[in-house]
Formats: sequence, structure tokens, C-alpha cells
Amino acid sequence: MSLAINYYVQPGDWVIVEAPTYYGAISILENIGAKIIGIPMTAEGMNLDLLEQYLHSHRPKLIYTISTFHNPTGLTTTQAHRQQLLALAEKYECPILEDNAYEGINFEAVPAPIKALDKNNLVTYLSTFSKTLMPGLRVGYMVVTGKHYQAIIERKLLHDLHTSSISQTIVSEYLASGHYRRHLSRLRTDNLQSRNTMLQALERYFPEEIRWTVPTGGLFLWVQLPDDFPIGTIRKEAFAQNVYLACGSAFFPDKQGYPAMRLTFCLPSEEIEQGISIVGKLLKKYVSRGCVVAQRSLSTGSQRSVSAALTIAQH
Repeated sequence: MSLAINYYVQPGDWVIVEAPTYYGAISILENIGAKIIGIPMTAEGMNLDLLEQYLHSHRPKLIYTISTFHNPTGLTTTQAHRQQLLALAEKYECPILEDNAYEGINFEAVPAPIKALDKNNLVTYLSTFSKTLMPGLRVGYMVVTGKHYQAIIERKLLHDLHTSSISQTIVSEYLASGHYRRHLSRLRTDNLQSRNTMLQALERYFPEEIRWTVPTGGLFLWVQLPDDFPIGTIRKEAFAQNVYLACGSAFFPDKQGYPAMRLTFCLPSEEIEQGISIVGKLLKKYVSRGCVVAQRSLSTGSQRSVSAALTIAQH
């Protein structure tokens, strides 16, 4: 990701990201000195009407998107949304960086990546084995075509001389053996069970005013909190009880966003149940003090009922 972003973006360039988005990408862009435009997320994905306005007015150098199992919301964009996004990028000649680190951890079929639709070499696709095989290997990969290919190859050589041959050989042998497919199948089954456990716990312990997304894969779901909600205080109180919360502000450019938190469901069921119970008690305490949940566009894609998610699981 750092390699690709540093290739496309120079200090002072405008860059489009989803709001919220992965804080690692925000950190890289901030370190370069890029000017970040956060386009609000809806239930379908990035607001494309706003995107076109900024493409026309600011002529950004890059669109960064997580199309499948978005981090942090867990949402997956539709095929139509991907086609429209690509069409806008082509119209304004703006490259797309598609970050799909979680695509392999799906509970149902997902649309083809934007890169698969790309006929004009505008899309660079990123993924990794760190989320699906072993975090410690730190082996990722990039799909880049057209005029950017050779330039990025050369930049890669200058960037780190060479990725660990041992790590790459381990991954290569594991893929060739066929074990990776079986591993992914087990991982999907385990994560689906954990997701359902978390959804049931949210339904049981969280206040009725709270809303959350129901992802069909990946590792995360997104919880929207009441306005004026003291998330910093809640984080400290939860941490004192051995529960770590990822505060929503970290996922917005300049940390300017609405109150929210990202929850990770790739944990044992007992830990999920205990953690959600603790957080739920804290949330109820502050909701009872009169905080009001704002109606936001992303909420249209959120569900409170767990039944729909369990129906998906049964299929």
C-alpha cells in the first residue's frame, strides 16, 4: 500500500478516500503531505454524486477504495456501484487503488473486483496473505497493468531491495499444495460462527438506540453511536475491564467524523460474549443520560435484527 500510494501521490496532491476508511491508508497519505477528501459512505458504498463533484472541482490524483468487506464498516459494494465508480474514474482520468485485503474471507459470493472490469489500466489492486493465512508472514501482492507496471517494479526494487524469499516460498508452497483452499474454507466457517455470535450478543446486550452493519465476510462490523457520545471515556472504562475498542474517529481524515466504533469478530465465542456484555452495559449507561442517535446515510444499510444475518448463514 505504501509503495503504491507513494507512486501515485506527491505532497500537496488531492486524494479521494471513503469516510470512514482504513486508518493505515490515512496515515500514509498524511505522512506524504497529501490533501485528503473524505467522501461519506452510504449503504451502497462511496457517495458517487459527491465523488463526481470533487473529481470535477479538485482533479485528485488517486481514489482509494476498499470495495469488498470494507474496513471499518464491513460493507461490500454492488457490481453496479463498482461499474459506476470505474466509469467516473475513466471520465476524469483518475487512477483507483483498490484495497481488498479481506476478499477471501467471504460467507457468500461477492462481485468481481473493480480491477476485473478495468480495460484502461486505471485500477491497481492490492491484497495480502496476512489476513487469511498468517499475520506474521507479511506477504502481500499487487496487480498493476499498463504503463505503471515497469515503473512500480523499479520503485519496488528501490523501496526494499527484495521481499523475504523464505516468506514468499512458504506461501508459494502452501498455495501449490492445495492446503490454502481448505484453510480458507475452515476460516470462513469459523468467522461466520463468530460473526453470528457477535450479532446475537449485540442484539442481547446493546441499547435499542444503537445501530450496526451486518457484513457478509471480512473481520469487522461498524457500530454507530449517539451524538455527543463520550467515546473516549467509554474506551477507557472498557479498557479497564480488558476490552479494547477501536474508536471511530481514527477512521476519518483529520479524525473528523461521527461517534462510532469498529468491532472485530475473529475471536472465540466466549470472549465475544463477555466483551459485548461489558460494552453494552457501558453504552446503556450513557444512552440513559439522554444521548440521541442521529439518522445518517450509512444507517440505511445497518440492521438491528440478527435474523436476516442468520438466514444468510444457513444458505
